[in-house]
Amino acid sequence: MASNFRMSAHQSKVNLYLDLMGEFDGFSALELINVLKEYSSKIKNIIINTSGLYLIHPLGLGVFQKECMDNNSLNGLQFIGKHGNIMEPQEGAPFWY
Repeated sequence: MASNFRMSAHQSKVNLYLDLMGEFDGFSALELINVLKEYSSKIKNIIINTSGLYLIHPLGLGVFQKECMDNNSLNGLQFIGKHGNIMEPQEGAPFWY
């Protein structure tokens, strides 16, 4: 994980809010994926705020998007913030590895 990547979470009854901060690389992607897998069956809505990211490595983005596309339980994530449109998995998006 990038030494400056952090993720904070807060939860309401039906929502999980994740704030991503720092540098998003391959290890950061795996950390986020693990949290999402843990909560996706328990929480109806997962909202990911990307405004705190200042660098998104192509490898991290590729790992994250591929896992989201391959795992149906990770469909329906909501991305907000400055990099929300970049992070959101899209069919046909290029993978960087």
